[in-house]
Amino acid sequence: MALVSAQQPQTGGSKAEAAEDTEVPAAEAKMKGESNQQYAQPALIEASYPLASAADRDKSGKLVQQVAVDLIALSNLYKQAHWNLNGPLYLVLHEYYDEQSTFYLAQSDTFAERLLHLGKSVDGRFSTVARTSSLPDFPAGYVTDIETLQLPIERVTVLQKEVYTGIKALEDTDAPSSNKLQDLAYAVDKNLWQLRIHLTVPGGMGDTLPYSDRQRNKATLKPAAKPAK
Repeated sequence: MALVSAQQPQTGGSKAEAAEDTEVPAAEAKMKGESNQQYAQPALIEASYPLASAADRDKSGKLVQQVAVDLIALSNLYKQAHWNLNGPLYLVLHEYYDEQSTFYLAQSDTFAERLLHLGKSVDGRFSTVARTSSLPDFPAGYVTDIETLQLPIERVTVLQKEVYTGIKALEDTDAPSSNKLQDLAYAVDKNLWQLRIHLTVPGGMGDTLPYSDRQRNKATLKPAAKPAK
């Protein structure tokens, strides 16, 4: 039996070098955000995915990805308010904003996991959040306590509308995601109420925000009528 020489002929590089050549473009593709989810999976894997069809999973995946991104953005927004607020309401709002930041970050993890249930990868990169979030950015620098109430109300309301739209869109095709959105909707509604209550005139219609004792007096104490001539 002839012995096989350990010296392999040089035909344009070793197998290791060839593997490296193919790995570099693949890595570059991933850096560009190109998905590797288009590859067909074995039948055993495909059969284990939830929902009736790939189209339903794609529909849910797009919506859940957007919610996850906006939850990450909102968590960061509340951290900005937590750090930079000034004013007489500092102590109570400082702690409240930290709690809200922690809550929304945990919620983003819940919806990220739901994406994985659906056979989708999660894109929570900072660049993706900055590029695709539906929420307006938070201003830089110090903000007053009143501003830190008004700014989140505007932004949480955007999320509220998105969540309610998602509940309706997925209720027939993806009940678990729709139910998770319903749970989130309750928390978002509560968050908005807690913000709103700081600015609402008792018994009023919210047209004289923010509320203060001086405004209450102006609303309830009417000037005396002038005597008739």
